[in-house]
Amino acid sequence: MPVERRSSSAQIRSILIAVVSVVFVATLGYAVFRAATGESTSVTSGASDGTWNTGSAESKAEAIAEDGPILIPDPAGAQRLPIFISHAGDNPKKGWHAFEARPPGAPDDCFLEWDADAEVFRGADPSCGDDTFPLDGEGLRSFEATVDKGGDLIIDFTP
Repeated sequence: MPVERRSSSAQIRSILIAVVSVVFVATLGYAVFRAATGESTSVTSGASDGTWNTGSAESKAEAIAEDGPILIPDPAGAQRLPIFISHAGDNPKKGWHAFEARPPGAPDDCFLEWDADAEVFRGADPSCGDDTFPLDGEGLRSFEATVDKGGDLIIDFTP
């Protein structure tokens, strides 16, 4: 049985296509792996110090002044540590509070919600209890929230 003869340019083209395909698949696999392990975006934002850069403090202060505290289901994406970010005052560099959005001892499916009329946090469901918490989250597990030199709000999750 005769074997097809190819020109050298056709062979080179086939080899190049194969090499480019392998590089593409390897790069895609690496990107998927990094995303799956949380190395691309996580609570630590690529750092190993346990902090999360939430972005512009000024824009967050404006949003909070207009709509109330911001609920973040879980900065790490694990859905185990919902937090609220609140701000008090007119200076976007000061007055920040970050705290767990779940009452102490409450079940995992219990979340707090902001009651704008009463200006307190209360359980979103009767099973959460009837405790209320002030804007600064006093009585809840809190995390340090500061503004860096670049104007970004940084939340520190280290114990």
